[in-house]
Amino acid sequence: AQLSLDLTPMLNSNDRVPSLLNGGLDNISPIFWGVCLGLSAAIDLRGVQNARYKTEFNEEDGESYLPGDYGFDPLGMYPKDEGGQQRMQLCEIKHGRLAMLAVTGFAFQEYVSKVGVIDETPVFFHPLF
Repeated sequence: AQLSLDLTPMLNSNDRVPSLLNGGLDNISPIFWGVCLGLSAAIDLRGVQNARYKTEFNEEDGESYLPGDYGFDPLGMYPKDEGGQQRMQLCEIKHGRLAMLAVTGFAFQEYVSKVGVIDETPVFFHPLF
């Protein structure tokens, strides 16, 4: 079975996604906003519980607590040595910040040019094969 997600109802007549700059946020279901808010709150509360109830060094599993680290590493790419871990954490922060700047740039590009990013840079939004 093929799972497809049709996002075209979210786009406005100029193929621009809803945002504070483009408008159209009223077209998004309040249920979606509630789910997003609830999921964000659950993740944040889990982090608060971890920070409050876990000590710096957990004797049960022999690991120390690091904010935001939920142990999800299915490919095993997180280094075992201290220097490699610090380098990986720094890379994660830098890549996350760069991604946020890129999305903000896309939003401003749509606002200024009044053309959807999909239409202006179609090479990024088509399959390679």
